[in-house]
Amino acid sequence: MALIASLALLRPHVLVLELPGSPMLRLRAEAAVRARGWALARGPADADLLLVCGAAAGDLRDAVDAIWAEVPAPRARRTVRSAGALQEALDSAARVLADRELQRSALPGAPRTPPDPGRLGPVGVDWPPGLVVDRAAGPDNRIAAVGVRRLIAEAEEDPDPIAAPVLAVAAAARLLRLAGWAVPAARLDRVVDLAVGGAAFDTLLPRVRRAAAQVRRSATFRWAAARDLPDGDLRGRVLALLDAALRGEPAPAPEARPLIGTRPETLPLLLAVTEPVRG
Repeated sequence: MALIASLALLRPHVLVLELPGSPMLRLRAEAAVRARGWALARGPADADLLLVCGAAAGDLRDAVDAIWAEVPAPRARRTVRSAGALQEALDSAARVLADRELQRSALPGAPRTPPDPGRLGPVGVDWPPGLVVDRAAGPDNRIAAVGVRRLIAEAEEDPDPIAAPVLAVAAAARLLRLAGWAVPAARLDRVVDLAVGGAAFDTLLPRVRRAAAQVRRSATFRWAAARDLPDGDLRGRVLALLDAALRGEPAPAPEARPLIGTRPETLPLLLAVTEPVRG
């Protein structure tokens, strides 16, 4: 326990949850975490700090509480509503993680009902914020029935004029990360970090062009994208996002595709590539 606590103090793993209406705040939060040399967690079991971007109420609050219950000690939780609150939130969370008496006296969360394996969302790492998918699998393990709904929340307090191209780059990085192509995803994450840190987006365009060229010429990625997601055009979606960023435009709307008949394990990628419909 002492070793785990020491590691959490040296390099906390932060699980950043984006609530509906707070996409730029989430990007700023991730940039702030990386700037400190901390790590971004890929799930609650790997997290020391749960950082919630946006206001949670109702079903959203319940979903965040359920994720918090899965974060092991030592742990801390913070909610931010604006970029100006980020640094203090991270500083105070570090103090909570360092307070051994507080961690020792903290009571475990109340037992909760296990999550429904047929329900996905409405929050999670690389999950479309606010999207809830209820699914039932058929005998061949493909989705036989599906329900889709969206939860909404208050918009973030500090909208930013650079949001359109930066969000397109971030979406492309997310798709590459979901597809397992970590190196170009990390390079695009760096573009996002520089942009939200104040760099003029025009000066970052060569980086975006290089990433787009790498995606276009990679026969391996073309093959892997078709293998992993025959239900949707993953490579085409990544290129459309990067091309929109290069033009300074918002991310193009994904094509609506039915979810019934797809494989459950492809849902995270398919939902990121397409606009989900029920049938």
